[in-house]
Amino acid sequence: MKKNLLSTLLFLSYFLMNAQGPIDGYMKRGGETDFAFSYGYDHYTKYYLGDQLQDTFNRTYQSVSMFMAYGIDDNLGLVVSVPFMWTDKNNRNIQDGQFFLKYRPLRKEFNTGKMDLILAGGVTTALAKYKISPESNNPIGERPTIFDFHGVVQHNFHKGVFIMAKTGISYKVRPNVQASIPNLLRFGYAHSKFYTDAWIEGVFALNAEANTVPLGQEGSTFIKFGGTFYMPIGKRLGWFVNAAYTPWGRNIGISPRLGAGFVVKILPKTTE
Repeated sequence: MKKNLLSTLLFLSYFLMNAQGPIDGYMKRGGETDFAFSYGYDHYTKYYLGDQLQDTFNRTYQSVSMFMAYGIDDNLGLVVSVPFMWTDKNNRNIQDGQFFLKYRPLRKEFNTGKMDLILAGGVTTALAKYKISPESNNPIGERPTIFDFHGVVQHNFHKGVFIMAKTGISYKVRPNVQASIPNLLRFGYAHSKFYTDAWIEGVFALNAEANTVPLGQEGSTFIKFGGTFYMPIGKRLGWFVNAAYTPWGRNIGISPRLGAGFVVKILPKTTE
């Protein structure tokens, strides 16, 4: 059961939209496929246009997302996500899909547990021609094309406690050229009956101008923190809830984020 739990955990970070990204410190076993489905709710009334905090906004973003992870083998995996997002009846559509490969080149054993090094790369791109600013005053995105490269180090202690650190670069080439450096630190505990974590993320946009409208074309700098709780239901199902909050940033809304969902696992025949 514990192996099944651990192989599911990469889903749980993704479903806080715009938080943490789809790459974490766990690899799926070869031949194993997971599907996860979630609902997310994000609302803000205050937004930093550059460094200027504006309190004249009242915007709500909701989404349902499908996320798939497949273990090509024990050290190589494929990650795909497809979100559907809406802000109002005129702004709803499939949004920006993500496609990643994960590779584990190193696993090191210590007296305290195991340490993994994971490298990942992928692309984020719009899957539909939804309305963007200035076509809409309440858009769901900006139809970007972004290339991401990440490095992850995670130490899994024998008693179920783990610590993970991630960094990398996110390079946007459309609608404008803009680079950001994402950093994430996560602490957690994985038991056969449940999983929980707490994390803090810092994303730093390089040479970004000030947005003129929310969800504009400039990069965002922010600090965000949150947590997750997951519980399996047998070998093939599980449910989770999560939350996040952004207290400060640049070109970012000051908002809470709430999410919930469930996971469906397809196990290799040899492990069923």
